[in-house]
Amino acid sequence: MTDTTDTWIALDFETATSDRSSACSLAVVVVENGVIVEKRDWLIRPPGNRYDYHNIRVHGIEPHDTQDAPGYDALYPQIQPYLEDRYILAHWASFDVSVIRGLHEHYRIPLPTAHHVCTCGMARKAFPGLHNHQLPTVSDHCGIELQHHDAASDALACACVALHCRDKVGADSIRAAVHSLGTRVGKL
Repeated sequence: MTDTTDTWIALDFETATSDRSSACSLAVVVVENGVIVEKRDWLIRPPGNRYDYHNIRVHGIEPHDTQDAPGYDALYPQIQPYLEDRYILAHWASFDVSVIRGLHEHYRIPLPTAHHVCTCGMARKAFPGLHNHQLPTVSDHCGIELQHHDAASDALACACVALHCRDKVGADSIRAAVHSLGTRVGKL
């Protein structure tokens, strides 16, 4: 990784089905040296624009919302700068990382070079007394406004959770907080 700043990309995907290649929404929030400097979100047409009822109930996105949206492969040129050679934050990162992998496999796009950190794992160590460390619980504890399962709101909350964890351990950067908390840094 060549980034010498403390730059992180908080992201969140919503999926249309249980298939990891069925992303229907993506949001990214760029945190640079402790400051949120950019927010972006996209609707994505999943393969076949097919949805499961359960997923619609979770996030409220329906086939008519994405019927004219581009597929992930068409959007990737816009998304790639947020993934390539970056440090990614996600709350329950194993899910979002599996979506990235599923999309790249489905569309035969080479995986970007990136590292990822789970803010749920950070929160477990920074706030061990919480009854669980799901995003709504941690957001509530930190006073972060959240509209759960709205990708833009979830990505923003994820970024804010990382900043709260940084503050909780008295670190001067998210990178230092990740190190101080002993949080695992994974590779895509």
